[in-house]
Amino acid sequence: MEQLDLSPVSAFGATMLRFILAGFWIVHWWFKVGYRGMTATEAFFGQQGLPVWLAWFVVSFEVVIAICLILGVYVTFVCLISLPILFASMWIYRTNGFYFSGGGIELPTFWVGAQMAQALLGPGAFRIALPTWMP
Repeated sequence: MEQLDLSPVSAFGATMLRFILAGFWIVHWWFKVGYRGMTATEAFFGQQGLPVWLAWFVVSFEVVIAICLILGVYVTFVCLISLPILFASMWIYRTNGFYFSGGGIELPTFWVGAQMAQALLGPGAFRIALPTWMP
């Protein structure tokens, strides 16, 4: 996929969005691993009828997403493949309604939109250049 050539100001906007999204993934990861702990995270996944090993996959994947966003590598790809996690959270919390204050899907819905916008914008400025032999 060919990236559009953004103006310098737009490139900084895309970079700022990329860093904000990375921050959200880091904080979300920390909540699962550091604040609640993996035992509670595993229990939550089990309560949702999901396999416990999936909790470990998701928290590991969140780290990869954050690192790629910070470095600016594979941004479009990473933003798109992260959507199933966000759609799953929307599915889990759908019975709580829309608004975040009631435990609803407001934040994951916004997060999906921001991830899709980032995928369309590309990495922006301040990114690590991949070697030419890497796709």
